[in-house]
Order: sequence, then C-alpha cells, then structure tokens
Amino acid sequence: MKKLSIIIIAAMTVLSSCQKKLDSLLQNPNGPDLNTANVDLLLNTVQLNFTGFFSGAEDFGGQLTRQQQWYGPLYNNGYTPSSFDGLWTTAYSGVIVNADKVIELAGPQKKYFQSGVAKMLKAYTYGTLVDCFGDVPYSEAAQGVNNLNPHVTPGVQVYAGVLTLLDSAISDFNKTGAAAGPTNDLYYAGNKTNWRKAAKTLKLKFLTQLRLVDNTVGAKIQALLTENDLITSTATDFEFKYGTNVSSPDARHPHYAANYLSGGTAGEFIANYFMWLVTASKTGGAVSSIDPRRRYYFYRQRTNYADVNQQSVSCAYETVPGHYPSVPSQTPFCLVGAGYWGRDHGDASGIPPDGQLRTAWGVYPAGGQFDANQGTSVSLSLGGRGAGIEPIWEYFFTSFLEAEIALKMGITTAGTPRALLEAGIRGSISKVINFPATIGVTVSASFVPTQSAIDNYVNNVLAEYDAAANDDVRLEVIMREYYIALWGNGMEAYNNYRRTGKPSNMQLVKTTATPGFFPRSHYYPSVFINRNLNAPAQKNIGAAANKVFWDNNPDNFCK
Repeated sequence: MKKLSIIIIAAMTVLSSCQKKLDSLLQNPNGPDLNTANVDLLLNTVQLNFTGFFSGAEDFGGQLTRQQQWYGPLYNNGYTPSSFDGLWTTAYSGVIVNADKVIELAGPQKKYFQSGVAKMLKAYTYGTLVDCFGDVPYSEAAQGVNNLNPHVTPGVQVYAGVLTLLDSAISDFNKTGAAAGPTNDLYYAGNKTNWRKAAKTLKLKFLTQLRLVDNTVGAKIQALLTENDLITSTATDFEFKYGTNVSSPDARHPHYAANYLSGGTAGEFIANYFMWLVTASKTGGAVSSIDPRRRYYFYRQRTNYADVNQQSVSCAYETVPGHYPSVPSQTPFCLVGAGYWGRDHGDASGIPPDGQLRTAWGVYPAGGQFDANQGTSVSLSLGGRGAGIEPIWEYFFTSFLEAEIALKMGITTAGTPRALLEAGIRGSISKVINFPATIGVTVSASFVPTQSAIDNYVNNVLAEYDAAANDDVRLEVIMREYYIALWGNGMEAYNNYRRTGKPSNMQLVKTTATPGFFPRSHYYPSVFINRNLNAPAQKNIGAAANKVFWDNNPDNFCK
C-alpha cells in the first residue's frame, strides 16, 4: 500500500510538471499575449478599432444635429445608457489598451513612427470621449487588474493630457534613427509627414474647442497657423478607406451596408432637415443656387412623391406643428421636395413600409450610388459597392475652422474669414465631385456640375456673407457651410453646434415644443455605471444641461 501511494504521488508530480509546460503553449491565436505582440500588427488592431470608435461617435453626433435621423421624442429618452456601451468598450478595450501596449513595445525597438501613430489615435479617442461624456476615466484608466474601478478625471485635465499626447506624437514623428515604419498602415500608407500634419491639425481642433474657456489658446493657435504644417490638401486627408467585401469580413462603409440591402430596401432615414438644407433651402427667394453636392450626397429611390399616402408618409396629411416657424421657408416639414424621402427630427411614430422609397446615402462618402434621376430601388452591390470613407478630417475642414478662428479670435494668419470660407466651400465641392472616380464610379458628364454652377453657388454664399449685418450672421454663414461639408462626420457637427450654436435654424423636435434640454453630453454608458464602483451618478439629460467643460454657453443655447 505504501509503495502504491509513492507511485501515485510520483505520477501526479510528473503530470503537474507536464501541465505547467503545456500551459505555456496554450495561447489563443485570436488573443495573443500583448507583451510579445508584433508592433505593426497590434497597431493595425488600434487603427481598426479607432475606425469603429469614430464611426459610432459620428453617428450619435449626426443624429442629434439633424444629419441622420433621431427618433426621440424627448431628449431624455432618445437614448438609454446602453446605447453608448459599444462606443465606450471600443474606446477603452479596443483603442486605448492596445495603443498603450504599442507605445510600450515600440520605444525599446525604436519604432517611433508606430508609437506616434498610437499616441495620436489615443489622444483623439480620449478627447472625443470628453466631447461625448464629459469627465471620463483617464489617469486611473487602462490599468487592468491593478485598478478595476477607475475614478473619472475632470475633462479639462483629460484635454491637457490629449494635447500632451499629441505633442509627444509629433515629437516621435520627427525623431531620427528610427526603425522602419509600419508595414501595413491603414490610413496614410506609411507616410510619416502626413501623420505629423494630422497630429498638428487635431491639436488645432482641440485648441479651438477650448477657445470659450481658455484665454491662453490664442497664441498656441497662432503658432500652429504660422507654422502651416497642417492638413491642407486632399493628399493629406485623415480618412479611413473602406472596401467592397460583403462578408467575412464585411469591409464596406457601415452606411452602405445599412442602405443597400439585398431585398432592395434602405434601412435608414436621412434627416429631412439636412436634405432640405442641401437641396432646397437656397433655391428660392432673391438669392437662388443649387448645391453641386446634392447628387453625390443622396441617392433618391424615387424622384417624385407619387407613392405618398397615409401608410407611407402619414405626416403628409398632418398640419405643420404649431411650434414650428411661421415662415415655411425657414424649416422643412415632412416632405423636402423632388422625391427626397427622409424623416423629421424627433419623429417617433411607427416605421412605415417605405424601405424602397427612402433616400439613401449616396456615392460620397458611403460609396453608394450617384443620383442621376434613376428613381429605382437600391440593391446589393450598387454604385461604389461600399468603398466609401470615414472623413475624420478632410482638408477643407481646416479652412472652415480657420475661418471661425479668424472671425471670432482675430487670428488671420491663414487668411481673412471670407477667403477661408470660400476655400472651404470650393475644397468640399472639389473633393465630393472628384470622389466617384477614386472608387471606380463613372458619372455621366451631363450630371457633373459645371464650373459656372459651382461659381454660382459659391458667389451666392459669399454675397450672403457680404450682406451680413454683424459677425454673428457671418458666423452663421461659415458654420452652416461647414455643417453641409461635414456630411459623414457628425461628431464635428455636434462639437460645432455646442460651441457656436450654428446652424441656428435647425428643425425643432416634431412631436413637442418642450422636448427637454438638448443633450450637451451623453448618458454615461451602462457598462461603466453598472460595473464600476467608483462611477459617478448617472446624468439626468432631459432635466438639466449637462455640458462638457469647454461649453460655457447658456442652457438653451442648442435646441
């Protein structure tokens, strides 16, 4: 018996030793050890997660600023905390954790380029988290088991960290004696100069967002403009380019995938206000022009309203809400005109069977179909087949931002507000009408805007600017045109609206004159509130104006 016990113990010892050796080999290939990860491949993970983060943030911003549909009907119930779970998780678990590991591994390997990219994407992510939620975990964040319940850091301090990260990224891009750059850069194909320009441009963006609350940013902004190392040409645009693969993985633009379905239906609504602003708002009255971008932005499945009835568009048989402007030309209601088929802001009524009638995202930026008056339903693989872009920062955004800076801060290093406004409009139109060719979509010459049509549009806007009685009206023109050019980037539209209150005539909530306070920040996500012992109390969005720190405008500034 004693001999048997010794044998059993010996066998258990051998098995235990084998188990330990085998355990070291059991590594999930889909979740490799971050300590031994390939820096370039890990950087790709950061870039892909960053794209997903941006896409989610821009959708929420676009919905609230009447580019995309927001259902409401009250501002405190238009979203729930769980609406933002994916955005939050992608930011912290997808971008920030992996970016930190890239930074840690890249330094000893002298992969400064890769480190700079990781720092820049991390900076944008943290800055946008503040823009969305206010105070967020930062100084105690991303520590794993060392701190499972991080406290929030005040937004102003996070922004300071964002600017420091961007400076560090710029420094990394400028270092000599570095190892080879990333082997598969998904944004700039390994162009370090363009990454540096993007980092400096994002720094300009975040500094401008501080202009209402920090009187020291003027000198920093002036230094960046004087240096003139920014995104100022289409070759330097900071954008993610999608593919056309349908599955495993689906590489198409998310709004293409949602609007060009195999059943011949569009799955989303574009906001009536945005379509009206682009297609109808400037076509009446003393000053009349047609926006050259309309056929590129939107694809109409119908070019008229022959299919309007009580079931498809019940609002067509309703009276205009009493709280809407008394002058119909100041805002749309229900139908925009010429077959543009969307939905009013805060319309929470039932969804009609109109999928084959809704206006879909067009060739720009979603890689959809160009509108040549086809008037036919969408289908799978139509137009650019989804090879669109996420316009995180286009070169004409810089011109519009500089126009605001010149007008409101008196910093005219880059030009006068009027000249910068013109540069922004012309840059946007040029980018949009040249975009189809970059993804293999042919546009009939008869539908391409002529130079005369472009000049007419630009000159009419400039005439409006010249006739403005004061700087507030001039800012209205600048920010309205910036808003139009921001199609596909609702996050900047959301930031601009809270900072400037422009465009000031945005369509009101359809169903009620008292929808509550416009959300100046979002609910904290449920994954944060429910799982973090140190999370702050949840916000009451509809009862008070929960502003981010850089927004010191009055409570009813946004509608």
